[in-house]
Amino acid sequence: MDFEESEEQQLIRKSVSDLVKQIPDTYWREIDQKGEFPQELWNRLAENGWFGVNVPTEYGGAGLGHLECCIVMHETSRSGAGSSANILLSPYLAAKALTYYGRKELKERLLPELAKGKLVCCIAVTEPNAGVDTLSITTSAEKRNGEYVINGQKIWITLAHIADLMLLVVRTTPLEKAKRRTHGLSVFLVELKKQRPRIVRIEDVVMRTNSSNEVFFEDLRVPEENLLGQQDNGWEVLTSIFNLERVLTASMSIGLGELALNKAVKYACERIVFGRPIGQNQGIQFPLAEAKMLLESSWLMTQKAAWLLDKNKPAAFETNTAAFLAARAANFAVDRAMQTFGGMAYARDNDVERYWRDARLFRSGPIPEEMTLNFVAANVLRLPKSY
Repeated sequence: MDFEESEEQQLIRKSVSDLVKQIPDTYWREIDQKGEFPQELWNRLAENGWFGVNVPTEYGGAGLGHLECCIVMHETSRSGAGSSANILLSPYLAAKALTYYGRKELKERLLPELAKGKLVCCIAVTEPNAGVDTLSITTSAEKRNGEYVINGQKIWITLAHIADLMLLVVRTTPLEKAKRRTHGLSVFLVELKKQRPRIVRIEDVVMRTNSSNEVFFEDLRVPEENLLGQQDNGWEVLTSIFNLERVLTASMSIGLGELALNKAVKYACERIVFGRPIGQNQGIQFPLAEAKMLLESSWLMTQKAAWLLDKNKPAAFETNTAAFLAARAANFAVDRAMQTFGGMAYARDNDVERYWRDARLFRSGPIPEEMTLNFVAANVLRLPKSY
């Protein structure tokens, strides 16, 4: 095994780092407090082609793999953006779904725009009564005269309020009529500029620069050519993008943990108590050292998972494990950063309270850690299914 990043990957990492570090900390604080989209970050990433990492070269992208996407996500997060790096997630997922399952005309029209950063994307799966139980969604699509008419509701849909494209998961066959539980799902690429559903923003406390929304579909019409893959076989599309979602989220959460850790280390060297820096005390040193080891271990698993995906090998265990370990490592790191700063941690100007709020999300989404444990128990260890 060769754990050294290639020259191209090292250049990607340095280029992204240099780009993001140009944006001052005050910017991230301000947009978090206002709940604003990180337009400055979006513009810089778009101008330098970072939304086209996994778009094929014939459509104007770089044609690179999952690991390169992870490196961009990781470096964007740890170089200052933190959870605002999430703006890269849906474009990478949309590019993969469209590349592998989209019709030729749709690819030719939308992939170049994705690569240029011209399209804000969102992914709509979760419903009020169907979170991790994706197969129980009830939002429906009925085919009528060469188009699909969609009705239903989604919730916690990140960036839906400003999105141009939506990866939308629906049922084209009700669960009670499906041949099997995974049958009957379909995935559409909805062009929201043409027809927009009713969208209501949710006031939340995490990832405030990537606000979430409720979305209500009332006879929304989508052309037949916007169906990704085959009708009723959307589970195949979903599993491919879910695996990418896991490793990208892991990369972002590790980056956020490292961002918090670096702030804590700097503060521990500068803060003088009883005549010496607090970082000289083992009570401060040891937890920070442990945080570093946990983050590094999580990154190794994330690299392995991305490598397997790039080799088209089975990777469900590895992608889920990466997301699980990264979330725990990030939460440990931001918690220890909070403790290192002490009372000063609660001052917004020190940033760590924001990292603390945002990191907690990754233990619940995109998949709760309890469901990850259920998956490993039932599908890897072959224990009796508990749900």
